[in-house]
Amino acid sequence: MEYLASIQSLLEEQSAYGYVCESGVYQYGHLPHIAPEAYSVYTFAPLTKEQLSLLKARLGMELPEAYAAFLSEVSNGMHLFHRCLSLYGLQGKLDRRSGVLGPFDLDIPNCYERPRNADEDCFFIGGYSYDVSQLYMRRGGEQVYYCARRDATPLRQWSSFSVMLTEEIQRLRSIHDPRGVLQVERQKTLPI
Repeated sequence: MEYLASIQSLLEEQSAYGYVCESGVYQYGHLPHIAPEAYSVYTFAPLTKEQLSLLKARLGMELPEAYAAFLSEVSNGMHLFHRCLSLYGLQGKLDRRSGVLGPFDLDIPNCYERPRNADEDCFFIGGYSYDVSQLYMRRGGEQVYYCARRDATPLRQWSSFSVMLTEEIQRLRSIHDPRGVLQVERQKTLPI
């Protein structure tokens, strides 16, 4: 889990601009210029063994080992740089009236909006808000692939989940100022 140092550094940096924790949702880097309750980074309480088993049963498939470890040991999904990049998790119950949020749900890309050319070994783990492009891993593999929203043809590849997350945190950090304001046109938030 080499990516832990990158996550920790980002969270420490963003904490200087505000930090809130409520019902297992951790928000770092207040962005009042975007919205009164907007934050740059969201993390979520890791999944318990029971929740991870529930997720596997709901999806009807095994999760890639590295991603299951991320969900159960680090965070049940994550939103980075005001959702430029989101890693999906077990959404659970949302209560928008109370402001309790969750990660984007793994059900959606893996069960309901799966690209037609994605074979059964493709497991979608996240995506980019600019154009809803996606990230996936192959079950039993370590590589992470970037693809368009409706086409699983790889447009970019990383050797592991850890390499992808470390590189993407560094890249996205380099195009935002310390307060989380994007310094380039929005299309540049994509990894290609």
